[in-house]
Amino acid sequence: MSVKIAMLYVAVGIIWVFGSDSLILYLFDGADSTVLYSYQFIKGVFFVVLTGVLVYYLMDRHYLYLDGKVRELELANQKIERERAKSEHAKNQLDQFIMVASNELVEPVRQSHGFLELFIRKNRAILPDKSISFLELTLENFYKIKDVIQDLVAFSQLTNDQESQEIVDLNVVLEKAIHLNSRKFGLGKIDLRKADLTGTKGDYKRFLQLFDQLLNNAFNFRDPSRTLKIEIEVTRADGYKTIAVKDNGVGIEAQHLDSIFYILQQYDRGMIRRGSGMGLAICRKIVEDAGGKIWATSVLGEGSTFYIMLREIDTTKLANNSTGKGRGE
Repeated sequence: MSVKIAMLYVAVGIIWVFGSDSLILYLFDGADSTVLYSYQFIKGVFFVVLTGVLVYYLMDRHYLYLDGKVRELELANQKIERERAKSEHAKNQLDQFIMVASNELVEPVRQSHGFLELFIRKNRAILPDKSISFLELTLENFYKIKDVIQDLVAFSQLTNDQESQEIVDLNVVLEKAIHLNSRKFGLGKIDLRKADLTGTKGDYKRFLQLFDQLLNNAFNFRDPSRTLKIEIEVTRADGYKTIAVKDNGVGIEAQHLDSIFYILQQYDRGMIRRGSGMGLAICRKIVEDAGGKIWATSVLGEGSTFYIMLREIDTTKLANNSTGKGRGE
């Protein structure tokens, strides 16, 4: 638009100069130079005044347009801020509800679980096998309810807690996560191989939670017909490391590979619904808060691989890391 106005102004100016000069010479042919000079002066003043009025009009229209746009932006920003405040308030209310509801649910679930477990133990000899099977299935569901409650609290805490930034030795974190799952891993045959992960920058407790969830996921979705194999490998490029946690479990269907990282996304694997539906959402939150990325590949019936891309840290810095958390405490 500005180019068109400029071209129009130049065209009108050229036409005015030549046209007005020709008109004056035609009207005042034979007049002395003083008269011609006077008319040329009047013509020039008129052109300058006319141009000034035109520029003022165009600038005034332009500033009115800009003022309108600025006002629209201010109103839009105010609306966004109001929506953000409402969203923040709703989020805080939801987090508070999760914490209160979880605390209120934990004790009844724990007591009901304990009573049912005691009932099964005392009446196993006199109850039919079918009844015992139903009761044990109910007992297992109590475990799942407890896991969901714990993971909801964990996810809520991730959104509220301030993430610390420290140099973390991921080898120490992984060893701690394996130790936390050692009792569970003792229930079946497991072949676990791991590479040297070195360090990264982030929160020790969150990375521990990340590897704990990934190991739990591999265990929960193992194929009972074969020994569970977990391989943890790492590749490095351009200042980042990509950690691959590979298992030979039941696998994931391709259409679910994106949705598994969202909260309470759960589906049937091998006709069995396992896990709380929160674990991988927690993993995604931890990795993205650390400035990384997480994704998965899988072949149904053969296993899955979870990839975590994180910043690489010079290993010499780990020796100088004085924080206890960085060394696994």
